[in-house]
Amino acid sequence: MLALVYNALLTLGLALCAPWLALRLLRADSRRVALARLGLGRRWLPAPPPPGGLWLHALSVGEVRSAVPLLRGLAARFPRRPLIFSVGTAQGLAMARQQLAGMEVTTLVRPLDAPWAVGRLLDVLRPALFCLVEGDIWPAWQWALARRGAPRLLVNGRVSPRTFKSYRRAPALARGLFAGFDRVLAQTETDRQRLAAIGVGDDRLAVGGNLKFDSAPAPLDRAAIARIAHDLGLVGRPVVVAGSTHQGEEEPCLEALAALKDQWPDLALLLAPREVRRGGAVARLAAERGFRVARVSQGRPPEGCDVVVLDVLGRLAQAYAIGRAAFVGGSLCAVGGHNLLEPAAQGVPVVFGPVVHNFLEMAQMLEDIGGGARIQSGDELLAVWRELLAEPLKAAAMGRAGREFCQAHRGAVARAVEEAASLLERAHGC
Repeated sequence: MLALVYNALLTLGLALCAPWLALRLLRADSRRVALARLGLGRRWLPAPPPPGGLWLHALSVGEVRSAVPLLRGLAARFPRRPLIFSVGTAQGLAMARQQLAGMEVTTLVRPLDAPWAVGRLLDVLRPALFCLVEGDIWPAWQWALARRGAPRLLVNGRVSPRTFKSYRRAPALARGLFAGFDRVLAQTETDRQRLAAIGVGDDRLAVGGNLKFDSAPAPLDRAAIARIAHDLGLVGRPVVVAGSTHQGEEEPCLEALAALKDQWPDLALLLAPREVRRGGAVARLAAERGFRVARVSQGRPPEGCDVVVLDVLGRLAQAYAIGRAAFVGGSLCAVGGHNLLEPAAQGVPVVFGPVVHNFLEMAQMLEDIGGGARIQSGDELLAVWRELLAEPLKAAAMGRAGREFCQAHRGAVARAVEEAASLLERAHGC
């Protein structure tokens, strides 16, 4: 009865969203993913892999980066099992295919909980295990997988303060949301406590750590850093990096650059918008302020640019390594912050805004050990960047603390692989 009511409400919701969905279907750049998310037609269905595969799902770019090391870990542990990797966005799919090039993996966009799509896809995939990374929880998928005997594992589970308030207002619905998982691995003890408070049983709940620690690239050597600087047209230049920025965050970064150039006239800003399609708009913002600008998507930037817009996927994590200091976006606006570990892993001082509920404990720990600096405004960003440029020994100590923090907290992938192995053993005896 619950499934019947849920499917009816979901279908009604999709009908109410029909005008917006129609616009998505009319746009050529979003039509393919929109059709797949709605489960319409047949082109979104992949070629059938052999049965008994390991299926990972990650919503978008951030989750994909976290999930790829886990997929590699599962492949090493279970080399004979097929691998399946699904996403929920076009950027996520592009990132997955880029990161998984050379591996034999079935990649696809997973539909929403549409009742006409769930069974069709499971008939094609026939997985032995489903693993969800962080979010994009849809109950009908868990119900259908359970009926087919496939255990369900949630890893990198996170509950933001805002989400926790919503769960507390409707605890029965929250419990139902997580009831479809055989095992839930929370990122932190705070996340575990919040999940326990809404009724997720201790027998299904544990702290697994954050996969992002394992997905952060190893520190690059000088030769690799020099190649990145060359490829970006920034050889021999002091650089500050602003990564994963959103609308409203580029302006304070550009204003800081303008102020800092009085003291460091050769200073350059590497600016990476979270959505690479905004590259043109971000470049225009910089040009309007009189800066010489280049976009990486248009080819290798010429020497002498003040602002290099990194509007391509998959290069930011390593590009942080050329920075004297970094700012991680999504934190001066109501997004909740993005991955603080990527600059920290390269030994680059990390600056972030006040809105970091996506990485609450990580941000606090980085701040406590001296590897990160929290700011409240663009003026404070300027002040911190100025201090780090003027005091290289302090910047180096801050970067070293961040790098050691990253190395000390690895291991979430190994824990998740062990949980997956345990679920497979109980369900299938292997």
